[in-house]
Amino acid sequence: MRREAKVDKYYHIHISPRPGVTREQIESVLNRAIDWYRYDPKNWIVYTNSDAKTWYSRLQSLVEPEGYTLICKLDMSDRYGFMPKGTWEWIEGLKGKARGL
Repeated sequence: MRREAKVDKYYHIHISPRPGVTREQIESVLNRAIDWYRYDPKNWIVYTNSDAKTWYSRLQSLVEPEGYTLICKLDMSDRYGFMPKGTWEWIEGLKGKARGL
């Protein structure tokens, strides 16, 4: 049986956790990614070889039943915006790790 290679990719993850969940708890789950960057209190860019469904499964207990989350794939080859300098430095720093930047 042939296994497909996992491909590294970027996801935007927005998390509004259920009451009582801390940022540290969220970020301990996000540490399973290759790398991540929090650019806003509830928004992260995650560099990973896992898919959105896997990330949802990992984060589900921190969100349900009273919170919410959105996980969507990012195409970093076409980007533009006004963000904190650290965001751009993080993206540029991944150029050596990732394809498509």
